[in-house]
This record gives sequence, C-alpha cells and structure tokens, in this order.
Amino acid sequence: MPRLRVSRELFITAIVAVAVMSATCYYLRPPNPSYGDISIEQARRLIETNSDLVIVDVRTPEEFATGYLEGAVNLCVECDAQLLLDNLDPNDDILLYCRTGRRSANALEILRENGYEKVYNMLGGITAWVDAGYPTVES
Repeated sequence: MPRLRVSRELFITAIVAVAVMSATCYYLRPPNPSYGDISIEQARRLIETNSDLVIVDVRTPEEFATGYLEGAVNLCVECDAQLLLDNLDPNDDILLYCRTGRRSANALEILRENGYEKVYNMLGGITAWVDAGYPTVES
C-alpha cells in the first residue's frame, strides 16, 4: 500500500487551523448552560449578552457602597437570607457575587434548596472582577 506524504507546511497549517477553530468555539460557547459556578470571564460575557439577567450582590450594604457591578441589587445574605427569596423571581436568570465567592456560594445553595434553577455564582467575587480590570460602580 502506498504511503501518503504530507508536506511539513501543510501539516503546520492544519494544526494552526484546528487551534484557531478550537479557540473560537471556546470563546463563542454559552457561559455555562447548566448554571452554577462560573468564572469572572464567563460572568462578564453573560452580563453583556443577557439583558434580562438579575445581578445580585450578597455583601453587606457597607461593602456594596465601596463598589459593585453595574445594575446590581444588594441583598445581604448574612443580614437576612429570606431577602433572597422575597426579592428574587425563581424564573429569572440570576448572577450572584460577593467579595470572594464564599457568601454567594451559600446564597446559591439557599436558592437551589428553594427551587431556583437558573442561578450563577461568580467565582472569586468582586475581588477577582476588580483584579481583572473590569469596571465597578461606587455609591
């Protein structure tokens, strides 16, 4: 059986094309179709593409006043976890964040236990958001 000879240039071109297509597919994929924990990059894309997204800062009002994501509402989970259930619609897409991600992870569990399914938790919180150079609003 004859051997197929592929030129080195053709082989390198094919490898580069596959790499570019893979990177493009990664960037264009939905942030997280199963909801739950997402990176700050995925959160930013979600904010940019989902105009109906409800952004919830679960930190204290004092922390919130130092800077928050544009459009965020402040529902302090440590002050009163019932605030989440009283003020959020289970049918909405919800993005939760706090300072580092711990309190928002707790808020995610509270919401899930109460039937909320479309909830995201921004890993790293606003600290990671600011460290990445993304914008915040101050009161």
